[in-house]
Amino acid sequence: MKWKFLLLGLSLVTMQSAFAATGLAEGSKYGSGEDSIRCLENLSLYSQYYKMKDYTSAYQYWKVVYEECPKAGGRTLYANGAFLIANRLVAETDAAKKQAVFDELMACYDQRMKYFGNDKNYPESWIKGRKAVDYLKFSTDAEAYKTVLPWLTESVEDRKEMSDADVLNAYFFQLEKQYQSDKAKYAESFIDDYLRVGGYVDQRVAAADKYQEAFKQVRDNIDQVFVASGAADCATLDKVFAAKVEAEKDNSEALSMVIKLFRKAKCQESEVYFQASIYAHKLNPTAETAAGCAYQSFKKNEYADAIRLFEEAITLSDNNSDKYEYSYTVAALNQKIGSYSAARQAARRALEFEANHGEPYILIAQLYADSKIYPDDPILSKTVFWAAVDKLEKAKSVDPNCAARAQQLINSYKKYYPTKEDVFFKPELKPGAAFLIGGWIGESVICRD
Repeated sequence: MKWKFLLLGLSLVTMQSAFAATGLAEGSKYGSGEDSIRCLENLSLYSQYYKMKDYTSAYQYWKVVYEECPKAGGRTLYANGAFLIANRLVAETDAAKKQAVFDELMACYDQRMKYFGNDKNYPESWIKGRKAVDYLKFSTDAEAYKTVLPWLTESVEDRKEMSDADVLNAYFFQLEKQYQSDKAKYAESFIDDYLRVGGYVDQRVAAADKYQEAFKQVRDNIDQVFVASGAADCATLDKVFAAKVEAEKDNSEALSMVIKLFRKAKCQESEVYFQASIYAHKLNPTAETAAGCAYQSFKKNEYADAIRLFEEAITLSDNNSDKYEYSYTVAALNQKIGSYSAARQAARRALEFEANHGEPYILIAQLYADSKIYPDDPILSKTVFWAAVDKLEKAKSVDPNCAARAQQLINSYKKYYPTKEDVFFKPELKPGAAFLIGGWIGESVICRD
């Protein structure tokens, strides 16, 4: 009888093995027989190690599930898998092995599209966007845009404003690379692309959801890339945005975007920029709208109004870089109308916002050199050049970018110093001693001989 039971046992093992199959082989979720048990065990182990952040161990068990029962674990299997593979990719130093891991990452996205490309929330178009972002992140391809642009185009055109922020960001950056590859061919379409992608971004910013800050950053990024691309000079911007400004004259958000773009492109003399600023300032006064109106007044030679509006911009701004720009402009305007004391005050205020700029010191030096403090004393009137050169030396010390210009003025102003004979005939001028220049300047300088 023993041999009968032995045969029966062998038969059961044989039957169990015969009915075993991987999920991949039979197209099921877990497979069957021993293979289904193997799938479930590895799925559990990978999940546990992943939660423990032991990604090296997690990957080993994840790989079994990925290869043998690719439908198990749902879309999470692929989201976590992309992370695990990327983690290996970052750690790998051997070039050949790194390429193999990169290929595995791309294949992971392809397999996700195969099995879960019809997911309602994360369909194939979404997956292609994520694949493109990782391709750009890890690929060494110098012309990666040729590979990923079709993926990104399909992704964004399907999802539009629901695209991920980094996908929209990557999409526009690759469009810019395409434009740079053939400017004549892509010039017009690139401007259209900027407006289209920017429109998607603006919709997400307006939605004010938890991703709003990310989309605001994308808005800034694409504006900067667009301006730096050279695709749009001021005349082109006028042509593109004239109608938009009129259409959106009651939309402060849209007008603000136009104003920022024109400022970045240094098109503050544009009529479209002025008009956008006027409309926006009426709706919601900000530093940028006040500055826009100020530039218009400046263009019309209405300097008093320009100064007033720039002062308003300084008050409204919370950005020291902008406060510096507006204060320096106020200084230059006051210099232009001959209000030297006010000009110096504004220049000093500019330095309070950004102390590493030399331009305000140069402006003050020019104010001193142009001053007629001692109109009846030709010798003492030359002392202003000592004060001017002191400011120019300060400009050189804080800002290497303006050192050449400052030195040029120093060489010029030194020619007007009081001579030794001049100093000899003026007892109030003692070589090496301090001398207080009067009038509105009111600064002490060291007497040179």
